[in-house]
Amino acid sequence: MNVRSAILMAAILCATSAHASDYVLDPVHTQVFACASHIGFSTPCARFKIKSGFFHFDGDWNAATVDATIDTTSIDLGDAKWDSALRSWEFLESDKYPEAHFVSRSAEKAADNSGIVHGMLTLRGVTRNVDLHVTFNRTGLDPYDLRYTAGFSATAMLKRSDFGMRKYLPDIGDVVTIRIEAEGLRGKPAPVQTAPAKPES
Repeated sequence: MNVRSAILMAAILCATSAHASDYVLDPVHTQVFACASHIGFSTPCARFKIKSGFFHFDGDWNAATVDATIDTTSIDLGDAKWDSALRSWEFLESDKYPEAHFVSRSAEKAADNSGIVHGMLTLRGVTRNVDLHVTFNRTGLDPYDLRYTAGFSATAMLKRSDFGMRKYLPDIGDVVTIRIEAEGLRGKPAPVQTAPAKPES
């Protein structure tokens, strides 16, 4: 057995020793994009970084869970002036609410490789129901870092006015489309899922 084979075997043993369905989100390969209409000319997207999170998935959609914290101060629209405006009290109010938090309540299978995760999003101090439409991409051993990885893509829609962000309506669209690309790494113990908050009435 050569050195690479030995390392590969050790990586597989380490991965399988952890709970096979718990994955900690990889902050490098997990990205969140929020897109809204700009006066009908285009639908630009801002990027956010994941601060922390995990998911549980073993192929049974009904048992799937997600718990993720997003860094609202990390918003990047590609322009420093607009980034500052979006962090201000007019939008995200990131100095007061530096985090957004999504936690699942339930999940269900929609098709062979997809499902819907029903959850609660707390943003800007307001909690609302948000559904993630999730596509399972694949699981396998990453040949570069030798970590067992699971990958998903997801989309969701929300109204920013539901979270108290009404500035520049309707020129900047109220409906925000969320796109998520997520990778989870197996081999680290996942934290206990946060209890879902109750939505605002």
